[in-house]
Amino acid sequence: MTPQEREEAERLANLFMDHHEDLLFIHKHNLVRNSARINNIIRYAMVGMVVLMVAMLALVATFTTRMDSITSYMVTMASDMDRMRQDFRDVTEKMRSMEQSVARMDGYVAPMPAMFVSVDAMGGRMYEMRDDLVTVAESMSRIQQRMLSMGRNLQDMDRKFVDMSGAVGGIGSDVNRMSRPMSILPNN
Repeated sequence: MTPQEREEAERLANLFMDHHEDLLFIHKHNLVRNSARINNIIRYAMVGMVVLMVAMLALVATFTTRMDSITSYMVTMASDMDRMRQDFRDVTEKMRSMEQSVARMDGYVAPMPAMFVSVDAMGGRMYEMRDDLVTVAESMSRIQQRMLSMGRNLQDMDRKFVDMSGAVGGIGSDVNRMSRPMSILPNN
């Protein structure tokens, strides 16, 4: 090999080594850049998961607090229904008593010769019927009060549902606001 060929071979080898080192540097630079990008994606994903978890916890807390008040209204309504059921039983008993009084009055009217005694007994039955009617009126008044109480409880329950839907809507807008930083993540 001539000295000129040898110089050319050394120059080509040096050029090859320079290109090789440049390619290695570019490769390492790309690896570092890709690693940094992946680390950022992982960080953003973790932050997003924490934000979603906090939003879910807030939603569960809202539901449980609202459900306690709704349950208390339901218990009140159930007790009102039990009292109304008892009032209806009382009305039924008084109506039976009135029916029996009317049946007895028929028996007193039937025998004409003993009309005076029958009229006197009818007067007593009329007093019993009057007492029964007063009791029925009181029971009906209690039923009306129970119905008004149930109406108030239903209105309160309706307000609680409206409040709960507002809170859930607020949580939804908060989740949307908190998830906005996720839009800066790369798509690839």
